[in-house]
Amino acid sequence: MIGFMAILLFICVCIVLMAGFPVAFTLAGVSLLFAGIGILTNTFDPAFLNAFPNRVFGIMSNQILVAVPLFVFMGVMLEKSRV
Repeated sequence: MIGFMAILLFICVCIVLMAGFPVAFTLAGVSLLFAGIGILTNTFDPAFLNAFPNRVFGIMSNQILVAVPLFVFMGVMLEKSRV
């Protein structure tokens, strides 16, 4: 059952991406949809969704990863200024 859900998840992601939705919204939306299906079928523990805010805060408070959005911003600014 779990292997079938993984294949179905991959197919749904591919279909939604080919429909033209942005990648971030596609990955977040389809994964939340399948997490909901997993909760209803008792194959996914909802405690994983409860731990998500703590993981995001832990990643955001990492000082090394603060450089990533600044690096992307610098690249965009250099591209727009044609340097």
